[in-house]
Amino acid sequence: MKYFATLFTLILLTPATASSIDQAMVKIYTNSVAYNYYLPWSTDAPMESSGSGCVVHGNMILTNAHVVTDETYLQVRKEGDPRKYRAVVVAVSHEADLALITVSDESFFDGIRPLELGELPHAREEVTVYGYPMGGDALSTTRGVISRIESSRYTHSGLSLLTVQIDAAINPGNSGGPAIIDNKIIGVAMQTMTQADNIGYVIPVPVIEHFLQDMEDGNYNGFPSAGFSYQTIRNDAFSAAFGIGEEQVGVMITDLAYNSPAAAVFKPGDILMKIDGQSIAGDGTVEFRPGSRTRLDYMVNRCQIGETIPFEIIRDGTVQTGEMILTSTLHDLAVVQAKIYDTPPEYFIFGGAVFMPLSVNYLESWGSEWYLNAVDYLTFPYLYKNWRSENTEELVVLTYMLPAEVNTGYEDLQNELIVTVNGDSIAGFSQFVELVDANQDPFLELTTNLGSVIVLDREQAIAANREIMDRYGIIRDRFLL
Repeated sequence: MKYFATLFTLILLTPATASSIDQAMVKIYTNSVAYNYYLPWSTDAPMESSGSGCVVHGNMILTNAHVVTDETYLQVRKEGDPRKYRAVVVAVSHEADLALITVSDESFFDGIRPLELGELPHAREEVTVYGYPMGGDALSTTRGVISRIESSRYTHSGLSLLTVQIDAAINPGNSGGPAIIDNKIIGVAMQTMTQADNIGYVIPVPVIEHFLQDMEDGNYNGFPSAGFSYQTIRNDAFSAAFGIGEEQVGVMITDLAYNSPAAAVFKPGDILMKIDGQSIAGDGTVEFRPGSRTRLDYMVNRCQIGETIPFEIIRDGTVQTGEMILTSTLHDLAVVQAKIYDTPPEYFIFGGAVFMPLSVNYLESWGSEWYLNAVDYLTFPYLYKNWRSENTEELVVLTYMLPAEVNTGYEDLQNELIVTVNGDSIAGFSQFVELVDANQDPFLELTTNLGSVIVLDREQAIAANREIMDRYGIIRDRFLL
């Protein structure tokens, strides 16, 4: 769509003034309903929240994805106008925590000079964050200093992307508001560090530009992932053994996602020395501009899906060069999916047994510290070994039983991973459902990672399913993507 191409060009070209920044500010009112991953056939109670945004070109409002996540009704109010206008989401990147929304009533944009994007700032530059924090309806500004620029984990997605850390306060309601230097947007406020005061994080211009460029054709593709894990190199003997001439340079490839871009060109044990022309230090960092370093992942996720990236490796003591085609996102390559938004959870009920694919959403049933509270064998794949293999693309969890006569004796089984269905190994959730549906044996036999064996009378389970679902107020026995 040329619409997005025009938007991206104009954002970079039109100047703003200090007074026009206030006029371009927007308060966003969101009604949302989140999906319940413990009772996947239901939703949580409706809730109201608010956030901030600013008008950019093309009659678009730039904000955070988490401000409009799972929205059911969206309204906006521009600075100085008491009226609320109906708004709709045009594009969203949950990976980058960015969204574009608009108002169909074009009069909303009368008298507003859209803001333009600036550049990636430098440490110690002063910055002003605009927004509508909780506690009032008036526009608020906070001033601070750029503390550092590096790749950090985005709370909304779990993805590690370039961030700008500032010492200006970012409070609830500030999310989505612009960070301004010299009357230009240098970032979008997204999160704060709860363990410390006045440490906030801003989505920088390169990430915003990636999102806008991605949307030029009207389709969102996401941020690429090469699909490899690596070990840092800090030991001189290690360097000598692998034929690395310099000390503390390069990283060793340790694991590869099945059918990933990296799997097509790397082997475990390769020493990755350069990527996209940048030398890799032994700590796994690259110089992304003079005097500034960040994780080597940045060299990959700054590219667009479909682009090619050159590399240099040492394999068996010999320097080799090549190119890698970035065709996949992290979602395509991970066994346990990161946070899923705006989509109902997948589930399947058979004989009162409730099954789901393992995801971070489900792990969060154990609370915000799920990585400490959930059972280890559910958290381990996501935290330590999350690449898909040739035989495993998803993990299937027996979440719990809806007690009924047909599943008597299995009431205590919960949170176990299904390994086989009547002797057939499980590769993914859809395949698991197909195996259960296609089974014609008198009994359905499931085995789990803990050695449990579940045997259900197939005909009795099918006959009882509707009664069990009615008892628990469940309309459908499944939802599959």
